[in-house]
Amino acid sequence: PLLACVLSLAVASVLVWTKHWHGHLSLDSQAGIQKFHTEATPRVGGLPVLAGVLGAWALLPADVQLLLTPLLLAAMPAFGSGFIEDITKRVSVRTRLLCTIGSGMLACLLTGYSVRHTGVWGLDWLLGYTAFSVVFTALAIGTMANAVNMIDGFNGLSAGSLVIMLVGMAAIAAGVNDQALALLSLVLAGALLGFAAVNWPMGKIFLGDGGAYFAGFTTA
Repeated sequence: PLLACVLSLAVASVLVWTKHWHGHLSLDSQAGIQKFHTEATPRVGGLPVLAGVLGAWALLPADVQLLLTPLLLAAMPAFGSGFIEDITKRVSVRTRLLCTIGSGMLACLLTGYSVRHTGVWGLDWLLGYTAFSVVFTALAIGTMANAVNMIDGFNGLSAGSLVIMLVGMAAIAAGVNDQALALLSLVLAGALLGFAAVNWPMGKIFLGDGGAYFAGFTTA
């Protein structure tokens, strides 16, 4: 977790310091009803978060790598579509939505996991059918990724919310002796904390679509 945090912080800081070089691609304008920043700000915060997670991956125990690797592979359609939007501003909402849902479906296929039980009468009967369970899970994951994107742009809100979720999941996992999931959750939280140190309180960088989709997807 510490390495993920340090790497993420370093990459985020470099991106802010060098924005005069890449700003023609990476800067977000102030235009938009949901925006309150007063100067053009890099919106490629997905790069430091991804760098932090990838850097920590090499040092993780094999059982944690086994959990993380399929998630990283499945995240690529969501991250890729969002990052291309961040630097081109030309990827449609429909395309990005389909990519985030597609990442959710790919995660189900690569891991073999999908939501099977919700405690909701009737719904759980439908979730007993694999096809329905996979579609339901993919939609839920895609919704989570897009929800995170909606709150990006308010300093600390997106990263802070995700860190709270991830630390909570780590505590629950540790409580049932699932050390692999606990460590994975803390690695993701560490990468987000490194980004958050630059994002909050001054808002020097935002997650952007790519970062929001990646962070929201992996948390989901």
